[in-house]
Amino acid sequence: MQMTFFDPLYRFLASIGFTDPLHPALAHMPIGLAAGALVFGFGALILKHPLWKLSAQHCLVLAWLFWFPTVLLGFMDWQHYYGGAWISYIIIKLFLAGFLFLLLSLGSYLVITGRGETKALLVIYLLCFSTVVGLGYCGGRVVFGGLAQRIPTGTKAGKKIFDVHCQACHPNGANSIIPTYPILRSPELKDFNTFQTFIRNPHLANGSKGPMPDFPSSRISETQARELYRYLFNAFAKTGERGTLEQQKPGPP
Repeated sequence: MQMTFFDPLYRFLASIGFTDPLHPALAHMPIGLAAGALVFGFGALILKHPLWKLSAQHCLVLAWLFWFPTVLLGFMDWQHYYGGAWISYIIIKLFLAGFLFLLLSLGSYLVITGRGETKALLVIYLLCFSTVVGLGYCGGRVVFGGLAQRIPTGTKAGKKIFDVHCQACHPNGANSIIPTYPILRSPELKDFNTFQTFIRNPHLANGSKGPMPDFPSSRISETQARELYRYLFNAFAKTGERGTLEQQKPGPP
């Protein structure tokens, strides 16, 4: 996969020990502000207090301001971690983010121009809150998938790497992009060397079956690759023919 414009930033962050996505932390800002606008908006309607109304309006405008860096970091993470793959929940998130922008822009315009009555803005607050709930749900589906997974003993480190780099496209060992090539019982899990060769350059390894990005050592080190393989083998490889990972050691770390 070709490098993206943002890869140098992620490499720098990895060099200082930060390997997590950037989007989730900032995503709490518009979500929390939309919730605050709704709470203060209802408070202004019930209590008739001007400070509650003002607080709701401030939350709305701040949510609009935070929309821009939040979406930018989401786009960066999408390109870097998922190779820009058009996953269904990411597509939904894009539509919801656009709808949220329209709502926030309209609400901010009404606030700044002084044309917004409490009841009219309350409708916008409610729609904004509903939209960010949908965004949060889709984000959770992208990162954690659907059903809770049993984490095999001794594979928590590999599960964390899987959640960051693989879960969006491979929920529960499936394949959201090309369903006929799931991780579950994949031949690439037969041994560690085969697995590592595949993730370093999946297009060369299997003839470009899909848009899976490559994972060089700058993104997943060999130690991390072994942890990831340990988790995948125990969670998704077909047991019985090859045994457990403890029976088939992938070699010294």
